Amino acid sequence: MTTEQVKGGLKERLDDFIKLAQSGRSVQLEIKVYTNMVKQLGRSESTDDIDIETDMNLLMADFAPAPGMPAKPEMVTKVYAVCPINENEIDAKTTRHIANQRLRMDYARLKEGGVKFEEKYF
Repeated sequence: MTTEQVKGGLKERLDDFIKLAQSGRSVQLEIKVYTNMVKQLGRSESTDDIDIETDMNLLMADFAPAPGMPAKPEMVTKVYAVCPINENEIDAKTTRHIANQRLRMDYARLKEGGVKFEEKYF
């Protein structure tokens, strides 16, 4: 699952950085990977009138232009995995592995497009 940050009604995507690099501009990104805790609100399976809150972790990455780069696109934020905060160690490792594999796919696209960056992982 991925999400894209929306600013001013326009979706900014990693492809925007790739297109900029392919147009002949030098594009360098700074990447920050992190975990963001959110509450997921749902309904009880046994009754429809009881709300259930579950704390979830989002494994996310921000892709921002390095200092000196044009300000557009400003930043792209993507979610690479979602997991409950109380998952066991094996499931947590599996979730991180999946998130890192998804990052690797994006890194390959960026490299192929001529974008410069330092790889970071969860």
